[in-house]
Amino acid sequence: MSQPAEPTSVLSPEEVLRRSGVPFTVLDHVPIVGQEDAETKLGLTTEQLLKTMVFRTADGGFVLAALPVTGRVNYGRLARAAGVSRAKLRQAEPGELSLLGMEPGGASPVCDLPDVVIVFDTAVTRMGTVYCGSGRADRTVRIEAARLIELVGPKIEELSQ
Repeated sequence: MSQPAEPTSVLSPEEVLRRSGVPFTVLDHVPIVGQEDAETKLGLTTEQLLKTMVFRTADGGFVLAALPVTGRVNYGRLARAAGVSRAKLRQAEPGELSLLGMEPGGASPVCDLPDVVIVFDTAVTRMGTVYCGSGRADRTVRIEAARLIELVGPKIEELSQ
C-alpha cells in the first residue's frame, strides 16, 4: 500500500523572488498594515507604494489585484479582467491568505500557485522602484516595477476608480 501524498506547501512570495533571480531587496521592520504604517513607520513615499488586494471567486479561486496604494479598486473592472462576474468576486478573509503563503499585512503580487489570476493596474507600468508585500507583515520588498511585471506576467488593466 502506498503512503498518502504529503501536502505540498506553497512558496512564500519572497522565496519565489529568490528563486527567480530577479534583483530585489527586503526591508525588515515592525509589522505594518496599510499606507499610513508604511509612510509613518517606514518613511516610504506614497508614490512608491504598491498595494496588493486579495480576492476569492465563487469557485474558490484567487485573484490578486496590484495597484498604487492611493488607488481604489473598481470591482466591476477587476471582475471583467479576472473573467468572472462581479457577483462572484469577494475580498478574501484574512485567514485565507495563508493558502497563498501570505499573512495579513503582507499580501504580495508574487504568487507560487499556477491558477491564481494576477491583475496589475496600468499605473504600475509607469512606476519605477516600488515597495510591495513579501508575504509577511514585518518584511517589505523593494523591486523595480518593470522587473516585477516581467516575473509575474500579470494582466494589465485599468483597475482604479
